[in-house]
Amino acid sequence: MFRNKIPKDWSNLYWDSFNRNIGLVSFEDQEKIRTTPLTIFGIGGLGSPLVEQLARSGCEKLLICDNDKFELSNLNRQTCFLSDIGKFKVDVLETQLKNINPNIEVRKFYEVNSSNIHELLDKISLVVLALDDPISSILIARECKKRKIPLLESWAIPFIYNCWFTNESMNYETFYGLNTNHMTLEEMESSQEIITNLKSNFYQKLTKFPNIEEKYDREPGALEALMSGQIPPISFAPIVRLNASFLAFEVIFSGILNYKPKILAPKLVAFDIFEMKKINLSFT
Repeated sequence: MFRNKIPKDWSNLYWDSFNRNIGLVSFEDQEKIRTTPLTIFGIGGLGSPLVEQLARSGCEKLLICDNDKFELSNLNRQTCFLSDIGKFKVDVLETQLKNINPNIEVRKFYEVNSSNIHELLDKISLVVLALDDPISSILIARECKKRKIPLLESWAIPFIYNCWFTNESMNYETFYGLNTNHMTLEEMESSQEIITNLKSNFYQKLTKFPNIEEKYDREPGALEALMSGQIPPISFAPIVRLNASFLAFEVIFSGILNYKPKILAPKLVAFDIFEMKKINLSFT
């Protein structure tokens, strides 16, 4: 018999807002969603719509970290408006999340570094990495591995995919072909050549996806300009939002509820949204 009754720890507001989730998830599942503490590093193109969807799914314990302010180039895909330009993303997003659910616990940080990483990961169950800074990403991946915190990552590219890093998966730096396992963060930060090489190695992984040139080079030369660093990452609202939605699905159904198995690095399962077909890849 269906139990259409408010659980004891839910407010009337929470019940009215999220009871329509029940059926796709159980009451016990929804309580896990409500109480599981998550950290999202980077709340730009992927991170901001991801965090919005987590809040609209009923998550009430979110830590967000980003040091950027909104600018005009963000309007094509991020959860901001003209009135938000020049404001810190974490400040704007905190207000948005509170307008969805006033009881949500939002902890916000403006940067991640060796001094505060411990606080950012304290009592956290799951981390999503949505940064475009390779050195900060390495710091986060190393600390998650030490603490045995599952780390989820994706890119805003014309393929729906994600990859999990756990103690059972390939090491993050090895996955990206970075020869940095022996290096300290200080050594990496002190060399512009190393920083350039790190970014190049990240972008080189794009070439693993089939027909990527066709998808990115409808304006001839765009992919080459991206790979060489002449232009910032190419993005487009429907593509970014699809990937953010898939990340939200993974966070909930693979990370929190364990209904869906995690795809562990170096294995990668992608879906080509132009060709409407599944692709199996390995980044080794």
